[in-house]
Amino acid sequence: MTENASTTPMNLDDTERVRLAVYHGFARTGRAPGVAELAALTVLAPDQVRQELRALHASHDVVLDPQDHDRVVMAHPFAAVPLGFSLMGAHTLWWGGCAWDSFALPHLLRDEPDVLVATRCPACDTPHACVVGREEPPKGDQVAHFLTPMSRAWDDVVRTCGNQRLFCSTDCVDTWLRQTGQERGYRD
Repeated sequence: MTENASTTPMNLDDTERVRLAVYHGFARTGRAPGVAELAALTVLAPDQVRQELRALHASHDVVLDPQDHDRVVMAHPFAAVPLGFSLMGAHTLWWGGCAWDSFALPHLLRDEPDVLVATRCPACDTPHACVVGREEPPKGDQVAHFLTPMSRAWDDVVRTCGNQRLFCSTDCVDTWLRQTGQERGYRD
């Protein structure tokens, strides 16, 4: 995933070229590439890049900022905004979109056999950090809580991902639910 997106074969359709360039940009730099950068990487005109980004948003391949449709906010598992998880590789820092997305990064980043995933319990602010690799899930007794059912995730995917979090325990989940006035969602 870390090779230059400009080496993407030109026989791919324009939408796929833009999608791959978004992912390569996130993987390489930890941030979402902008329209000008995507245009340079894909050899498409900026207006064509914008059109392809909108198509990718409609198909749930990327999430665009509702106020700035030129700005990619998420391309799962990457996020361009802080949603509760940071991930550190050997040379790059990424935002993780949620508990699921954060643990997926080593599987997508060929040059990163593992990453350090850091977060805090939303209820008590206890820090949690673990090394996540490709071979097995990280050890720990934290509880993952998913506030929004997956059938409703795309109603507001940024809110959904921002509330798929790791807690110290079910007691912390209950405390957070009381503090926020939320109803219990899904936990794993």
